[in-house]
Amino acid sequence: MSRIVFESERPIAQVDPVRADVACFVGLVRFLPTASISPALMQWLQAQGWIRTAPQNGVSTVDSPYARVTVQSDWTPGAAGQPTSAIADVPIPIENYTAFTALFDPGGTAASFGTDYLAAAVRTFFAQGGKRCYIVRMDDPVTPSDTPNLRGNKLQSLLPSTDYDIDNQRGWHGAGHLSGLPEVSFLAMPDLPVLCASQPSGAKGVEPKLPGGPAQFEECSPPAPTITSPLQYPAAAPRFTPDDYVAWAGTVQQVLRYLSQGSLREMLLVASLPMPQETDVAASQGNPSESLVQDLHDVINKVMPEPGDGWTGLEIGISTAFLQLGYPWIKTSGSDVLLEDLEPPDGALVGILARNALTRGTFTSAVKVQPAEIYDVSTVLPAEEVTVPDVPLVWGDNSVKPLIERISLFGPTPSGLALLSDVTTYAGESYRPGRIHRLVAVILRAARTLGDRIVFESNGPQLWARVRSALHQLMLRLWQLNALDGETVQDAFSVRCDSSTMTQNDLDNGRLVAIISFNAASTIELIHVTMALETSGTTSQASLVLAEAV
Repeated sequence: MSRIVFESERPIAQVDPVRADVACFVGLVRFLPTASISPALMQWLQAQGWIRTAPQNGVSTVDSPYARVTVQSDWTPGAAGQPTSAIADVPIPIENYTAFTALFDPGGTAASFGTDYLAAAVRTFFAQGGKRCYIVRMDDPVTPSDTPNLRGNKLQSLLPSTDYDIDNQRGWHGAGHLSGLPEVSFLAMPDLPVLCASQPSGAKGVEPKLPGGPAQFEECSPPAPTITSPLQYPAAAPRFTPDDYVAWAGTVQQVLRYLSQGSLREMLLVASLPMPQETDVAASQGNPSESLVQDLHDVINKVMPEPGDGWTGLEIGISTAFLQLGYPWIKTSGSDVLLEDLEPPDGALVGILARNALTRGTFTSAVKVQPAEIYDVSTVLPAEEVTVPDVPLVWGDNSVKPLIERISLFGPTPSGLALLSDVTTYAGESYRPGRIHRLVAVILRAARTLGDRIVFESNGPQLWARVRSALHQLMLRLWQLNALDGETVQDAFSVRCDSSTMTQNDLDNGRLVAIISFNAASTIELIHVTMALETSGTTSQASLVLAEAV
């Protein structure tokens, strides 16, 4: 051995489009004024076209038509960079919490107001076992002096542009950056509750210290020893009125419409269900009132309605396979920097889903993954709300369903606090289990990756056979991993890609169509996935067809 070389930082990992554990956090966080961008991150940002250097004599040595990060004019590629202003509206790859705190304020500092929800979510994401995420900072966290208009502007900045164009990097803003992040599986926006709450109220049990009268002289004496108490803010965690829930659901719908396009359908929005404004935090610890549970059911009926007869869509309101809601809000070892020590559960839920994907397979239920660093929940729900009914549910009649069937709940168990349910908000059996959506996403990602390799090949029987073989091997592997039900391969799935799956119009336009039918493990319905590839184009597209009962 001639020498030993120590690397201070690993290079940014290359994009792996078949990963199923990567998250993207879009929201509000303070950029540290003293932060320096590492050489590895600078190299990544330059490769993505986000870097420009400050003009020197009117000329920038490094520039791009999409550049949004300006660094000092004497910067050279391969070196660390000092931005001339706070980084915003640019995706930053992060692979550990230390890398996050090197760039962003973790909360609990002199600049904090207890609203550092994105920073807390990222910390909890890595604490749960997440390994990689992207941070899209759009602004600083909410402050007490923020006007309603300013809050509205911050909220709007998080949302993708309405003129969606996956190939137009200039138009990627907020959550719209997912268009350029094909390896992301989960989107989290932890600031949505605080931005959508209209009437903040005083925190119960937390009183601001106000002057009691005119100054008076007192006899000097040695100060008595004091015990430093945990940081408390004289404000409440965000709580919603019925109108707030409607506005919040409308915002969530905007994001869901964006995720319903093209390859973005492989991604899942993970959000926190906001707390009702009438919640009495102190009383709810031991015996939650009936009014709280009724409030939650009223919210579900209003913004997550059940479809009636003849429903043929994947979404109604925010009842959709592309959304998981976490509840109740939680207390973690890092939530003491937040209002009332309460943290939205989306960061923890995303981290658990990521660890589940890495250790057990994303197509399995995440309820068997033991959470880390969560020591309490804001509300312990009644037993009937966290117990799965013995009889099959009837959908379409808007009857009251236990919360565990509509929301991904956290709650106490004999072995400690745990994730009690892993479900989407879909109002039906086919796509309600979260693992079903994630299984379909795995299949679509693999098909898209295959399509990217064959997009310029001639559309004919030879290519069809190649596609059939590749997709069959994928489904066979999933069956071997117990992601599919069936005693035999023939019982578990089928793959078709031949002249019967394509019309003459498809053939004339160079469009290849493959159809996969499969029985997901523990589901009562047969799921069909149709994938269409324009072999004469430059991108592949996958589209999801509705589940059909058998």
